[in-house]
Amino acid sequence: MDLNAQDERPWITSRRFAVFLGVLVFVSWPGVFLGFQMFVFRDFGFFSAPIAWHLRESFWRMELPVWNPLNNCGQPFLAEWNTQALYPPALFYLILPFPWSFGVFGLLHLFLGGLGMFFLARDWTQSHFGAAVAGVIYAFSGMMTGSLIWPSIIVALGWMPWVVWLTRRAWREGGRMLAPASVAGALQMLSGGVELVLLTWFLLGAIATAEFMTARNSRRKLVLRFWVVILLVAGLSAVQLLPFFDLLHHSERAGHYFAADSPMPPTGWVNFLVPLFRDESAQGIFFQNGQYWILSYYTGVIAVALAALALCRRRSLEVWLIALLSLFCLFLAVGNATPVYSWLAAHVGIVGLIRFPAKFVILPVFAFPLMAAYALAAPRGNQNVPRSNHWPFLWIATVGLIAVCLIWAGRQPSLNLVHAVILNGIVRLIFFTAIVIGLFILERGISLKLLFWVQSFVLVLVWLDLDTHTPRPPLVNPVVFHANMPRPTAPPNFGSGRAAIPADVLQTLTYAAHPNATQNFLTDRFALFSDCNLLDDIPKCDGFFPLNLQENNLLNGNLSEPMQDFLGASQTLAIKAGALNWTPRQTFMPFLTGGQKPVFATDMEALTFLANTNFNPRVEVYLPADVRNAVTVSNTASVTVGAVEYSSEKISAKVTASAPAMLVAAQSYYHPWHAYVDGKSTPLWRANYAFQALEIPSGEHHVELVYVDWNFRIGLLISVIAVGIVVVLYWVSGVALGIQSSKFRNWP
Repeated sequence: MDLNAQDERPWITSRRFAVFLGVLVFVSWPGVFLGFQMFVFRDFGFFSAPIAWHLRESFWRMELPVWNPLNNCGQPFLAEWNTQALYPPALFYLILPFPWSFGVFGLLHLFLGGLGMFFLARDWTQSHFGAAVAGVIYAFSGMMTGSLIWPSIIVALGWMPWVVWLTRRAWREGGRMLAPASVAGALQMLSGGVELVLLTWFLLGAIATAEFMTARNSRRKLVLRFWVVILLVAGLSAVQLLPFFDLLHHSERAGHYFAADSPMPPTGWVNFLVPLFRDESAQGIFFQNGQYWILSYYTGVIAVALAALALCRRRSLEVWLIALLSLFCLFLAVGNATPVYSWLAAHVGIVGLIRFPAKFVILPVFAFPLMAAYALAAPRGNQNVPRSNHWPFLWIATVGLIAVCLIWAGRQPSLNLVHAVILNGIVRLIFFTAIVIGLFILERGISLKLLFWVQSFVLVLVWLDLDTHTPRPPLVNPVVFHANMPRPTAPPNFGSGRAAIPADVLQTLTYAAHPNATQNFLTDRFALFSDCNLLDDIPKCDGFFPLNLQENNLLNGNLSEPMQDFLGASQTLAIKAGALNWTPRQTFMPFLTGGQKPVFATDMEALTFLANTNFNPRVEVYLPADVRNAVTVSNTASVTVGAVEYSSEKISAKVTASAPAMLVAAQSYYHPWHAYVDGKSTPLWRANYAFQALEIPSGEHHVELVYVDWNFRIGLLISVIAVGIVVVLYWVSGVALGIQSSKFRNWP
């Protein structure tokens, strides 16, 4: 008897599974849903939540945050991509109470991913029960739950099965399916999960290529439909992609950037069976040795065992293809430990841009639940073939392998960790055994009435195994995110100064952690660590973003006193008697200054001069050597800067100069910024290596610095056109279906 009890009306319908999955998600995080607990661990507290708050504040000010003036002396915001400034469902936390809505936002996408995996697995395997197992495994895998601290990752993971499912249907069916496939692909694209988007389309490209090679029907239609979806996704996302690629070109990752941080250790494959194997413990949380990107990617022992079983039971193209791709990605995940990754990173630029090789493990985590569904599905044409004799051999082989891993784990130097790993491994074995017994009973043949309870029991066991496989990061009271945190010293406001954190203090904050999660976050917030300054709208000299402007990035670190003056550092953080203190500085300069003598130098010369304590930003400004012939000012002048008006995308001031002079802005140089003097465009030069300067004639003038991103505007136009095309395509396909026209039904 098949595990699904292939009657005409299986009890596991999409609606029932959605309710079941929703209950599991709620039971796993009731405090977050009810509003008295909140995520805070690692990047969630000092990156994700501040970014979301800044986006929310911009939304309520009716501003589109293309530029963030509060970090890194100015930083592109919308172009960062993972800020989700253009992701439509982000309205959920922009409108509803914060931070409750932001925590629930991630959990809703976890639910979305599990439901999408259910639809994908059911469509590919025709197994309702197998699809339900796949959905639970995917939703509660260590990758999904560990990614709740990154909205861009959890959102991209949530959409991944939908994109794969709908796109494959689109190139097979055409017609109306092209529209939802394009929309799903665009929503994942707008999530900001760059590596996930690449892996999703890498998988789809491989599947499409394999089907093209084995296609019995029209290959032309397959290629045409696939490319229609790709072009529509690109068009719908152009408003985000064009600014992103422009920033990427001007960022520190341009050129020959290559960083293989946080690779999966060579023994990391064992963690699919023994989740705490060779891990390190800090504050009760376990990390892999040398891999600090994700806490866990455990999919359950049953998922790995069923994936292996699927290779034995099925001879389908999908099973073997995703298995080979998963194996390839597991080799890439260990980074430089194998020559494969090193060679690809050196010869395929897009691989080198993926900073953390461990991210390649995403594809196996996606594949294992899908392969598990194949293992639980009845072989085509042999619905009633008894298969229960597989389970004893599968159980013996898996238990033996785990036992070897636990013996190996006993060689760890820390006795406490050995006990934790072995105890955890034994619990995994108990869950695995119970699940195998349930699956064995299902295949022996039982009544339909008992079938409901046994299948439900197996699904709950799968959830419990995943939900308890590693200690969860602590949750805190949401009040720690509320605005207006009390401070003994009044912080600077935008336009009146900046906060600066010395490199040694920043290093201390990075590696020091309080055992209490609440106190740890409040310390980071008081210190304006990373992007915590956005929670209080406080400008500062540094920040934490995946992409940084190339020149500005090189200046991060120990800034000389003259450079701190130039950047307007009105406060600096110090550690005195073990306590953090913000110390006022009296010598800081305004954001706009004028009259400096231009000094022309190469980039290397400018960096050397700026690091020198003899640098005087009040009387000299360094300009690139290649603009020497374009600049007419040659000496100092007397310049008075009147009242200055600041906004995120515009700075305006009345300026009076005794003679033609330079006007210098302590704001990061980026080409979308344009300068106007009395309404007339004037060249804006890169000054002091990474900032801005322009020439002004003598007399009184009105000066404006305006941010105009043409990549965004052109992308917006393309996306609007693409939306229209998708709507028309959906409508025309619907009309064709309605009139039952064989000529247009499968168009294109």
